[in-house]
Amino acid sequence: MAVSTEDNSKKKEKKFLSLRFKIVFGFIVIFTPVFMASYYWFYQYTSARVLQNISDDLIQTIQGAIDGMDKDAFLELIKYETTYNPDKCDLSPNSQPNPDANGYYPEDNPLYIQHAEWLRTVQSVEPETKMYTYIKGPLDGEVVGIGSTGYWREPRGGFRFCHRYTSSSSKIYDGLSQRVDAWDIYQDDFGRWITTYMPITDAGGNNIAAIGVDIEASYVEEVKQGILTTGVYAFIGSYAVIFVLVYFLSGIVTAPLINLTNVAEEIGEGKYEQDLSAITEREGFQDEIATLAKVFNVMIDKVYQREKSLRARVQQLEIMIDEGKRDEEIDQIVGTDFFQDLRSKASKLRKSEDDKDKDKKK
Repeated sequence: MAVSTEDNSKKKEKKFLSLRFKIVFGFIVIFTPVFMASYYWFYQYTSARVLQNISDDLIQTIQGAIDGMDKDAFLELIKYETTYNPDKCDLSPNSQPNPDANGYYPEDNPLYIQHAEWLRTVQSVEPETKMYTYIKGPLDGEVVGIGSTGYWREPRGGFRFCHRYTSSSSKIYDGLSQRVDAWDIYQDDFGRWITTYMPITDAGGNNIAAIGVDIEASYVEEVKQGILTTGVYAFIGSYAVIFVLVYFLSGIVTAPLINLTNVAEEIGEGKYEQDLSAITEREGFQDEIATLAKVFNVMIDKVYQREKSLRARVQQLEIMIDEGKRDEEIDQIVGTDFFQDLRSKASKLRKSEDDKDKDKKK
């Protein structure tokens, strides 16, 4: 079946998309991934820096706690309690912790209160931290709690004195011999944390115990969530501002082109009186659009002059055609038998009249 010309024109007709829309859409396609990648990098970098600052604070806090600690009183506390309270704190080789009474608070011992008070003083500098001290236990991988800031909490928590504990990892145990940083969030019997462990040394440089400083994972996660939220607001705000600017600037760029398009349509309708001075005489630097407008001005004048010339030529051709048609019609009339008969009769009539005039003169 044959396809009509109208159907073909419909098939060839394409949807119109404005240049401004294309510019804005191009911005979305190109800059959205760039913005998202930049935001992701910003979040990762800022989170790493925040975690680094937290870890640096932990290290400074734990070092300050060790430097200001009364180590002689600390050792005396351990010696006294293990000697005079063996039923509560039995640290003899191969002894097992009592699951029903694992650790206690020797509140009647001023050395314990002094030690716990010192830990609380250090904690006041970094309120988000929890601090505790411990020594090596009688079993492999086991540690024994000595003091903790948990003593001052309500309800009390953390390590109790002579609290025997074996971790699923060796980090807390390794802290008895070296500084160990657990910056990745982990979970134990007491909660979810990031931690630093560091050995406590005596005057001779011998490792006598260790101290741990914890920060709850929820605090770190809150900080990260704050960074994430702030970053999202900053991303949305900056993206919206730049989008508005792009939309506004695209309007400035496309407005002269739209004006030229309208002028071209007017020219197509034969309206040659067009004013492009707003484009060609703009202040500031000239650009391709101004050059195009100047070309349009020249083109308008040339097209107008050419149309005038064509119209004059058409008029001449129309006159020539009219004259040609008239001559043709005359030839057709003259060539008819009727016209020839009339012409013959008119000739005879004129000859008769001439003969009469000659006779009168004689």
